[in-house]
Amino acid sequence: MHSKNIRKFGSRIAIALAISVPLGIVTSSMASAAEMKEIAVMLPAAGDPYFKLKACGYKTAGEAAGYDINIYDAGGYGNLTRQVSQIQDVIQRQVKGIVLVPASSDGTVPVVEQAIAAGIPVVNDGIATHSDKVTGFVGEPSYDMAAFLGAYIADELGGEGEIAMLSGPSGLDLTKFRVDGFKDYISKYNGLTVVAEKYTSTSSVVALNTMQDFLQANPNIKAVYTFNGPIAIGVVQALRAAGKKPGDVIVVTTDMEPETERLMKGDWIQATVVSQPVTMAKLAVQRVVEAAEGSQIPKETLTQASVITKSTLGKVDLSGQECD
Repeated sequence: MHSKNIRKFGSRIAIALAISVPLGIVTSSMASAAEMKEIAVMLPAAGDPYFKLKACGYKTAGEAAGYDINIYDAGGYGNLTRQVSQIQDVIQRQVKGIVLVPASSDGTVPVVEQAIAAGIPVVNDGIATHSDKVTGFVGEPSYDMAAFLGAYIADELGGEGEIAMLSGPSGLDLTKFRVDGFKDYISKYNGLTVVAEKYTSTSSVVALNTMQDFLQANPNIKAVYTFNGPIAIGVVQALRAAGKKPGDVIVVTTDMEPETERLMKGDWIQATVVSQPVTMAKLAVQRVVEAAEGSQIPKETLTQASVITKSTLGKVDLSGQECD
């Protein structure tokens, strides 16, 4: 799904365009899902800043297409059972389509195939369900994005130094692609060593505690790879608590929420790589609507990724990160 042929890491990569109670937009609770032309958006952790940002993209695309968008929250990446129950519920209500960010790439296979068998198209957004029956996938070049971050750290450290990794939720293909991309790139340098690594939730509190443990066991850590912004925030809090100054330890992450931008401007986060999450959300809804209306859609649609540092914050087009 994702190319491992990484070439120029100094430039942007362009890849071809690309609880069972709803949290989102409800037009008429009395109407059936079929009458409402409903698209169900299933999220693992809707409270994360990343998904709060994407919610606007889902809504905007739904309104443009004349569909109601209902957003369902599993309440955390570990809540697979809840997400499966939510999907089963919308299958019973015969929604027109499902946009799914799976809580587990493997664990959602049976219920996704149940939806497909019921004639409901399913488009994965950002994270893939491991089934060839999925109608389509909209996402990012995850492997390459993390490799960019590895390249940044290698350049900044001169190819030598101890690295920690807070790799994000386990059991997701997205996590694996990012970890593989980062590790494969830094493995080119004998002097770069991963001395601490842990898969965690996306909680800043968990990241804070994890990073404190890492620093206690490995006081010479020079760089930290983080799965996303909330994890990076927890890492920065741990560095502050340890008496570190901005820039003493390189912190890299993905995406660009307001707090990530603030920490970059303050020199606590040195680099991030963005993949147009709002654009992804819009594309996912557009694709599932096309499928629901009988069109053949691409199996894969990928968005463009860009590396951003403090010096390029004002120079990169972030329209795909912003809500209309």
